[in-house]
Amino acid sequence: MAPAAAEMLEAIGATGSVVGIGDYVEEPAAISGLPRIGAYDSPNVERVLELGADLLITTSAEAAATSHRRLESLGLRVLALDTSTYDGVFASLSRVGDAVGRAEEAESVARRIRAALESIGRRVEGLARPNVLFVVGRDPVYVAGPGSHIDEMIALAGGVNLAHDAGSPYPRMSMESILERMPDVIVDTSDNSPDAPRGRHAGAWAQWEFLPAVRDGRVYQVDPERLVIPGIRLPEMTELMGRLIHPEVFGDVADADLGPR
Repeated sequence: MAPAAAEMLEAIGATGSVVGIGDYVEEPAAISGLPRIGAYDSPNVERVLELGADLLITTSAEAAATSHRRLESLGLRVLALDTSTYDGVFASLSRVGDAVGRAEEAESVARRIRAALESIGRRVEGLARPNVLFVVGRDPVYVAGPGSHIDEMIALAGGVNLAHDAGSPYPRMSMESILERMPDVIVDTSDNSPDAPRGRHAGAWAQWEFLPAVRDGRVYQVDPERLVIPGIRLPEMTELMGRLIHPEVFGDVADADLGPR
């Protein structure tokens, strides 16, 4: 049911065991044509049973609790993953590996991910750290705060999260507070519509010309799939974050890199 779980299954060579997928699972190609069984918070219980599934791998969500309890009462195991942090991704990878009998493969993938992330961190050692505003919602504005995988990505890629002292992983932030803190870089993933413009342009932020990010042309409109959905693509995502924060180290970013995958 969870896109992150689907990618994990591919990485550990277990896609052959999959009999159905959630509505929001688009990759990997090996399973994209399988029967759809609904959204993560409302799986089609009858369809799951028809497919002969004995394990449902999904996203941890209170909204899905009733459906999960029903499936468990019918004999299915429900594995609900929390991949909202770096640690959560590694814990989830381990749980998926254990659940499908591929624990060693999962540990091998985890080692590769950790090594790649450590390499990214070493590349920004000693550099100045710009203030980065990461926007996940507009009207009102919601941003990535401490405890989110995005906060960890910003730090690893050589930046400082503008909302580092917020009280939750995805807090609401007033425009007054944003303007006072003067972001050097703005990463805006708030528009998830298919035809949303992507790339380096100020968009709605252009009205605040005094902001360093606007003045210096460092406002990026990014498809949320590129950075918001955590999983085994953490190294790829963190390197992209590095290109937005430190292009002098990681290289400039093209508009195509910020659109849908």
